[in-house]
Amino acid sequence: MLLVLLLPGFAASAQQERAPYTGSNRIFIALEGPTSRYEFSSNQMLVRHNKATQKLECILPVATLLPLNDSIPPAMAFEVLFGAKYPQLYINIDAPVQKISAGNLTPETIRRTTSIGLQGVNNETVVPVAFTSENNSLYFSTSFDLMLDNFQASLPIEYAPLLTGRILISIDNARWINLEMR
Repeated sequence: MLLVLLLPGFAASAQQERAPYTGSNRIFIALEGPTSRYEFSSNQMLVRHNKATQKLECILPVATLLPLNDSIPPAMAFEVLFGAKYPQLYINIDAPVQKISAGNLTPETIRRTTSIGLQGVNNETVVPVAFTSENNSLYFSTSFDLMLDNFQASLPIEYAPLLTGRILISIDNARWINLEMR
């Protein structure tokens, strides 16, 4: 009986340790073709800092990616990223607490280990990330590319002739707000 009484308290304390996500962050994704790029954007990327792992956790609902050009098939990014089976793209960027609390008002670009979860496969790479912190907010920007082959990922057959398998990702001035400091 005592165990039953302690479980709700444990669950509540575990939830309190998780920082909330900051929304309305923009991400650009370009699917490279032999002669052109198919560009998409979303302003619905979620960001939070995980104290336990010392990482910025970015979650992008794949269905929110919109083409930047009317000639691009609207569902292309969703289909290429297999959004029906894997509805979210995950990007985790190393961000130690000392970097967040440094109070730098000028951007500092450092190479950070970044984990990307794509089509159910996680891969790590090192990418340049520019960090700026201000009061209780951390801003960051990064651009990098990846190949679907590195994720053992596949292209839908209808897009195979149009795409090379290279994906360019750009996050510009995304923000995480530390609500605990308020």
